[in-house]
Amino acid sequence: MKLYILPWLLLAGLTNAQPKDLSFSGFGTLGVVSSDSKAYGYRTNLDQGDGSFNNTPEFANSTVLGLQLDYALHGNTDLVFQSVYYNQHTVTLESTTRLAFARFSANPAWSFRLGRTALDLFLLTEYRDVGFGYIWAHPPSEVYNLLPNRYLDGVDITHNGYIHNINFRSKLFAGTSSSDFTAYQRRGNVKLTDIVGVSFNLETIRWSLQFRYTSARFTNELESQAGKALTSAINTFAQALPDFDTIWPNSDGTIAKLRVKDRVANYMSLGGKYDWQRWSALAEISQIGAKADLNTVTAGYTSLMFHSQNYSLYGIYAAIHTNIFDIDTLGIDVTTLATIPTGAELYAGVDTTLNTYNTNQSTWSLGGRWNLSPSLALKIQWDRTRIKEKGGVLWLNKDFATQPKETINTLFTNLSFIF
Repeated sequence: MKLYILPWLLLAGLTNAQPKDLSFSGFGTLGVVSSDSKAYGYRTNLDQGDGSFNNTPEFANSTVLGLQLDYALHGNTDLVFQSVYYNQHTVTLESTTRLAFARFSANPAWSFRLGRTALDLFLLTEYRDVGFGYIWAHPPSEVYNLLPNRYLDGVDITHNGYIHNINFRSKLFAGTSSSDFTAYQRRGNVKLTDIVGVSFNLETIRWSLQFRYTSARFTNELESQAGKALTSAINTFAQALPDFDTIWPNSDGTIAKLRVKDRVANYMSLGGKYDWQRWSALAEISQIGAKADLNTVTAGYTSLMFHSQNYSLYGIYAAIHTNIFDIDTLGIDVTTLATIPTGAELYAGVDTTLNTYNTNQSTWSLGGRWNLSPSLALKIQWDRTRIKEKGGVLWLNKDFATQPKETINTLFTNLSFIF
């Protein structure tokens, strides 16, 4: 049974619920984005298929609506259901259900959850979609937009304790996840199984420090149609050309590199926050690696904030770097291959596919938040992003094969609220 069906079990149980046991809440962001690039379109997640190009205002990608039900069964057990719309490419019950879990708290120190929870990868994991809950107009793209998967179907166990005056929280979780992965006019799916992760958090009134490690297995190909076409073309060449091994040495090895299925990847991050007087500082660094040929991705950001009674001002610097796969290491005789019909196209296709997940860019941001009421906040933020050649995967790119370097200005205006 799909874990997102749990909300219907929750609703079925409400027939005997007392009003005091049921709470309903919501949150949202109404936003507009304008980006000045003709080649790259800004988007807030890799599963979104549209974005802002050439200073055209775009509303959908910065608009979020969330609804949450909390139902207390008795003193130590509760049910939670949360539905979030954020302009997903596919809008279904499956894709909009963000949380759907049962929680059992054995005592103040131990709790257990079963169902759909947020995939615990970031400092803002628990309220990433709740724009009112953080100061920025949007979390730094270099870290938060890198992975399309946003939920975990499985279980987690959390322990809370104290070390002197420091709160210590640890979590162990396991499960599966699935998400769309969208490039310009192309769409795939990322399915992860055997997800196992841990997180540790040290926290006081003034500061917090968090560490996370997660391992997962890909159970499908990210670019299934493109990968199959390239694999078929290489095999066709190998069968038709007796001397193909001299033109393309170890073509079987190239085919293996094109396949992502069954590879194991890991995600590791370290983040923290420090508050003093009217100032706050945040920083987070993460790395995605793999046991095979997937490229290593390193990302991070730092942010400094100034708070007044009704407003906050802030700056952010964020960067991400990927080790680009050098196709020359395959030893292909490019000159001879180019004389064969479709040979040059095959070479370019392999190069593009092996670097599908490459992203190399940095962003400076300035912004402000004005608290219009206890439940309403206006935010304005300007980003200046420098994208290196073949480094624009976080954006929608109309010319994915070349991905030119470019400097882009993006303006965000958001109105965030809770109720």
